[in-house]
Amino acid sequence: MNLSTIGTTAADPPAPRRSPRRDQILAAAWDIAEESGLGAVTLHEVARRVGIKQPSLYGHVGSKLDLYDAMFHQAYEQLFARIDAAEWTGTAREQVLGLSRIVVDFVVENPPRQQLLFQRTIPGFEPSPESYGLARRLIDRSVALLSELGAGDPAQVDVYTVLIAGIGSQQIANDPGGDRYTRHLEDLLDLFLDHCAVPKEAP
Repeated sequence: MNLSTIGTTAADPPAPRRSPRRDQILAAAWDIAEESGLGAVTLHEVARRVGIKQPSLYGHVGSKLDLYDAMFHQAYEQLFARIDAAEWTGTAREQVLGLSRIVVDFVVENPPRQQLLFQRTIPGFEPSPESYGLARRLIDRSVALLSELGAGDPAQVDVYTVLIAGIGSQQIANDPGGDRYTRHLEDLLDLFLDHCAVPKEAP
């Protein structure tokens, strides 16, 4: 989760052009990534699985990096579908815990999501402004809630992102399919938020 730049709430980015073929291309790309890692995704293999010639692929994705961008955009859309389906009642603290749980569970279910959304796994890949607008939407929502709890300072937000991205990385690396690390998420966030709420002593 890249929250390095904190700003105002961004408008939702326009959705990329959709077609059944594009959906097939993205599904094939995710299958390859889940089987062999993000780096194994190639236009040649995607085209082979979809059943088209590689030149035909360029009518839907302009390059390999464009394909990664489409995957990035789709993953955030899927994440927000899950977030938007949840019931958001209770205190800001309860909402931070709930939002964080949804994000962590979403990425550990599929390690390539963690790598693409929260890590710099692919050399040269940067999400397009349209795709990064979805990431900004998550950033702004998280920062707004953290700010209500006295944890909206940029340094505090950095620590929050370390907790979220780090616990997902540890889970995927050391206990894939389990909950050895993710089961501690709420306790870690409680410690963090309690620390942020403690008034700092004057020097």
